[in-house]
Order: sequence, then structure tokens, then C-alpha cells
Amino acid sequence: MINTEQTFGNWQDMPAITGPHNQMVLDATHLVAHWRRCSLSSDFWARYTALFIPESVPAGRLRRSDAESVLAYLLNELFENCAKFSGGPNQRVCYQSWVGKEELIFQITNHIIPNNQPPFVKLIAELLEGDPEELYFQKLEENAELDTAGSGLGYLTLIKDYGIRFGFRFRQVGPESVAVDVQAHLTLSEGE
Repeated sequence: MINTEQTFGNWQDMPAITGPHNQMVLDATHLVAHWRRCSLSSDFWARYTALFIPESVPAGRLRRSDAESVLAYLLNELFENCAKFSGGPNQRVCYQSWVGKEELIFQITNHIIPNNQPPFVKLIAELLEGDPEELYFQKLEENAELDTAGSGLGYLTLIKDYGIRFGFRFRQVGPESVAVDVQAHLTLSEGE
């Protein structure tokens, strides 16, 4: 059995109460069967969360309309990854978000079979330790040549183009299931 808990990147344990907190629980099999639910869920939560940002913000702060666009892309990537990569007996997907003064934090949890953890950890290490610009073009070439799934291009685009900081946590929850928590941190000050 793999270690019971591993964290990588910009992982932050969130207290139960930290500003507005939202949650939704889904079933990964429903996301796969009804693919449109990924974009519907992401668009809803992007719009809902963006409304916490004032319409008028000082220079250097992320505008509501820009935040909504970034969040729609980010959340769609996270929901689609849960749909594509969930496995094992537990098909529960849990979405959570926190709104702070300086950042928005999103966490999505799904479950994978234990054998899928090592390749995902390897990909995460590559994403977090490598140069995003260089890795992006490398992954584009690899995808064109090998037609690989789970390349990390979505994460790289979010890191490279939008400054999203990711954290990952793996928790062994049984002999056939590992919970994968992915956190995405979006800073509300532009250029940070």
C-alpha cells in the first residue's frame, strides 16, 4: 500500500470556516455519461464565485469579468479531469471553494485506483518542478506524436497563462481507492 497521505505543490489545509465556503457533491459516472455537466457545473460556479468580486476594482486587481473567464476554464479543466480519471469503487466527486480578500481557492476531490497514483505523482512533480513555458511546448510535441492522454497540458496552460498555483494531496482511503484532492489558488492581484 502507498503512503497514507502525500502532498505536493501549493497545498493548504483549509479550516472549516474561512470566508464564504461552497460545496457540491457529484458522481463521476454521471459526469462521464452526461459530459455537458462538467461545463454546466464549471460555468455556474465561475459565475457564482465571480460575483464576490466588486464590479469596480482598483488598478492591478482582477476584474470580475476576467475572473469569471479564468474560473470557467479552470473549473472545467478540474471537472473534466475528475470525469476522465476517476476509478475504483468510489465515484464521488466533491467540489469546494473559499473566497478570501486576496485569493480564491478551489478544491476538487475524486478517487482513483492505487496503481494510478505513481504516474500521476510523476506528472505532478514534472509540472511543479519544470519550466511551464518549456514543458508546454514539449507536451504539445509529445501529444502530436504519441496521442497521449493525461498529458498535463490543461494544468500547464493554467499555470503558464493564468498564474494558477496548484496543490495536490493523495489520501489512501481503502485497499482499492485513493482520494485525490486538487487545489487551485487564484490571486486577485494581477501579476502575482
